[in-house]
Amino acid sequence: MAVTVKFLSAFQDLTQSKKLFFVEKERLDQIIDELEIQIPGLKGRLINSDGKIHPAYQVIHIKGDIQELCKTLDCPIGDGEEIVIIPLISGG
Repeated sequence: MAVTVKFLSAFQDLTQSKKLFFVEKERLDQIIDELEIQIPGLKGRLINSDGKIHPAYQVIHIKGDIQELCKTLDCPIGDGEEIVIIPLISGG
């Protein structure tokens, strides 16, 4: 089984508007490395120069009915679970 990765309006230029990807990895950093193979340029935009998730994006981890924010790249993700990558929107 794999982890499902959903993109909600983020990185459409890199994904050619594809919203679902499947990866067989167990931690967020490994998932992002695998996605970089499928979506060249993603890692450079999702991860900042400090090696952390860029503050313009959030990664939500979904385990059944539970949703959690992945704050670090070592966040464990299990088989059959989902992550959702969303841009943060600001303005006034």
